[in-house]
Amino acid sequence: MIKARAAGRSWRGIAGDLNRRGVATARGGRWSEQGVKGSVANPAWWGGRILNGALVKDPATGEPVIGTWDHADEARDGVGYETWIAIMDGVRAARFRRGVNRPGESSPGAAAPPRTYLFSGVLRCGRLNDLGEICRSRLCGNRATGRNAKYGDYYRCGDPNCKGVGRRVAAVDEFLEGLVLDHLDEHFAVGRPEPVEWRGEGKPAGLRQARHDVEASITAGAASWGDVGGLLLRWGRNIESLEGERREHSESRRKDLRGWRREKWGGMTVREKREVIARVLRSVLVLPVPDGASDKAPFDPDLLRPSWCRDAPSASRAFRGGHRPVPCPGPE
Repeated sequence: MIKARAAGRSWRGIAGDLNRRGVATARGGRWSEQGVKGSVANPAWWGGRILNGALVKDPATGEPVIGTWDHADEARDGVGYETWIAIMDGVRAARFRRGVNRPGESSPGAAAPPRTYLFSGVLRCGRLNDLGEICRSRLCGNRATGRNAKYGDYYRCGDPNCKGVGRRVAAVDEFLEGLVLDHLDEHFAVGRPEPVEWRGEGKPAGLRQARHDVEASITAGAASWGDVGGLLLRWGRNIESLEGERREHSESRRKDLRGWRREKWGGMTVREKREVIARVLRSVLVLPVPDGASDKAPFDPDLLRPSWCRDAPSASRAFRGGHRPVPCPGPE
């Protein structure tokens, strides 16, 4: 994989070659484009490592710190640190061309920015792959560049064994947003979240007061740290645990969709919208454009097959514009 990438092969092409040769991953599965990229981009294969987004280097020499585990040797294997640097330079250059990074903002191995596309990961590929199976790989959002920029960003399947179903982001988001909002209006607008009181209410305040009183007694000389130190440490751990439970309780109440109102949607961030979508929509199978139809044909919502986390919504309100829901074929 390393030598193929250094020679200019694409991640997708390398993964396809591995799968056609029957080379399995460590877990016995098939290679994906991201799987190959993650393995080759990991500096562990030549003895390096990433810490807090930066390559670990010797502060005295500026050279990378080499680990003691078994790794590639430049003289023996023909690849090493310099190979990795060249590969990562290409990765950063590609990211810059797509508009993901600006020069100087990232270092080799730095974490990728969070996704900003509403339905990345929810969409699943419905094309038959090279193995004759329904692909079902996730479609992720991609920035449109070059001559295709005028068409807008797009969702695309990244499985190297698949020819790659794709759809324009704007049309998909507009349609599925309406579908999700209709579903929320139908199933969650009635009722109100039940105000369930947290079972630990008052306990943290009580423990803090008790701890304050004991600390005051130590200051006044009425007690010694040796006598009450262990008790104070236990109280501190209990307070932290209770505060964690309080946060979890508040978060669960915040995510309760009962009493939903459509006007909430406009004020939500992309991350919050994705959380809501994940609670109601299991996946959307994206079928390929029929043979003979142009890729530039008008958007066809009937090629999107939703699978809901709840029972299927009523047909009269599930699809806007008169389209009827179509059951998702096969197991999810």
